[in-house]
Amino acid sequence: MDISENEFRDFLFNNHRENFSTIIVGRREPIDWPDENFPPLHILLQQRSERKINEALDNLEGMVLGASELRLTRESDSTTRIDLVGNSESSGLTIIELKKSKQTERQAFSELLAYSNHFCTVFPGLKESSLTSILVAPMETRTTRDAYAQELVSNNKCILALVPKYENGKAQLSVYYPDATYYKWFENNLLDDRSIITVALAFQEIKGWIDLETGQEGVPAHSVKALNILTSSISNMLEANGYHSMCYSTQPWGEIASGLNLPFPNVIYVAAVNPFSSFRTAITEEGISGNSQAGRIAEVQAVHDQLSESEQEFWIETIEGNFHNRLIRLVRKEFEKLLKNKNNEKIRFEISLPDWYGLKTSFIDSVTVNHGDIYLTGLLREIHSEYMEYAYKPGVDYALYYSDDIPKYFYRSLRVFLPIWEILSGLGVGKEEQE
Repeated sequence: MDISENEFRDFLFNNHRENFSTIIVGRREPIDWPDENFPPLHILLQQRSERKINEALDNLEGMVLGASELRLTRESDSTTRIDLVGNSESSGLTIIELKKSKQTERQAFSELLAYSNHFCTVFPGLKESSLTSILVAPMETRTTRDAYAQELVSNNKCILALVPKYENGKAQLSVYYPDATYYKWFENNLLDDRSIITVALAFQEIKGWIDLETGQEGVPAHSVKALNILTSSISNMLEANGYHSMCYSTQPWGEIASGLNLPFPNVIYVAAVNPFSSFRTAITEEGISGNSQAGRIAEVQAVHDQLSESEQEFWIETIEGNFHNRLIRLVRKEFEKLLKNKNNEKIRFEISLPDWYGLKTSFIDSVTVNHGDIYLTGLLREIHSEYMEYAYKPGVDYALYYSDDIPKYFYRSLRVFLPIWEILSGLGVGKEEQE
C-alpha cells in the first residue's frame, strides 16, 4: 500500500464509517464435499470454520465505526490505542487492529486478543466469543496464519482476518480463509480408541440420594437425575479447561448389583482425546514416529531435536503423563466439590485408568449396566453436532453408523448414549481399518 497505517485507518474511519462491509471482497462458500459418505475430520472442521467466517462477515452489515484510536488506560500502566472500534446489532462490539507490514502483523494479532480480553475486564460477564475481533494485515507470516486458524478451530472466537489493499484513493479488504493444509493436521485417528485416555471414578451408593436399581422398575428417577447432574457439571469443567471429551455415568443392573454387593457401584467415566498418545507420536531410536501424516511427525521431530539431551528420550511420555495426571486431578477435585454436604460426611470413592477399547468391549462394564446421559465437550461436541447436521439433511441419508436409531428430532440426539458412542467410534476408524 502506498499509504501509512495511520492514513489508512483514518481513511477507513472517514470514508467507510457506516459502510465498512461494502469494501470487503473475496467471500466464498465453504468447501464442498461431493462424496455421499460423511467427510473426514479435516474437511468437516474446514467447513465449520469457513461457515463461521461467513457468518461473521454477514454480521458486519450495518456495523458503524464509533471510534478511531480508542485509548485504553489502566492505573500504573501505559496507554494503548485500538485502531478502530465499531458496533452493530449483529456483530456486537467490534475491535479492528490494522497492520500493513508482515513484520508487525504478529504483534498486531497479539494486541487484538489482548484488547478483546480488556473489554471483558471492563464489562464483567462479557466473553471474548461474544464480540468480534478483526485483524487487517497482509497475513504473510506463518505464525499469524496458524494462530488465526487455531482461534477459529479450537478457541471458538468470533474472529476475522482481512488483507488490505489501497490504490487510487480506494480501499479493499480481502477475506482470508486458512489454507486447507492447516486442517489436515486434524486426522480421523484423533478419535481412534488408541488416542483416547480414560478416567473412571467409582463411588459408593448414597442412600436416599443415589440409590441402585431394585426389582424391575429400573434406576430410581432421583438417582438418574443426580448422576446426570454430576456428569454434566464435570463435563462443563472439562470444557472450561480445554479438554475434548465425553463424560457419562453407569450403574450395574439391579440383579448384578445385589448379587455382587459392590462397594463402589456408581461409576463416572471421562474419556478424553489424548493429543500426546504414543499411537500417534512416539520416540524411538530412529527418532519420532507414529500413525500420523509425515508433515506433523516432522514438526514434532524439529521440536524434539532442540531439547536438551537429558529431556529427549522421555519427552513425549512425560508430557503425556502430565496431561493425564492433570485430567485425574480435575475430575477428582470437581467430584469432591459436588458431593460436599452439610454433615461433613466423606463419600468413599476410587479412581482407575481403564483402557478405552477394553472398557468399550467389556461385557461387565459396558453391557450389564444402566447408562446415564452422555455429555460431550470441545471438538467431540462439535464433531457430533456436525454429523447430526448431515444426518438430518433433507433428502440424503448421511446417518452411516446407527441410522436406524437416529431419532425424529435433533434435540433427542444430544444425550442418548449408544448412538453417540457408535457415531464417534465410526468416525474414528482409520481408512485402512475400514477396508
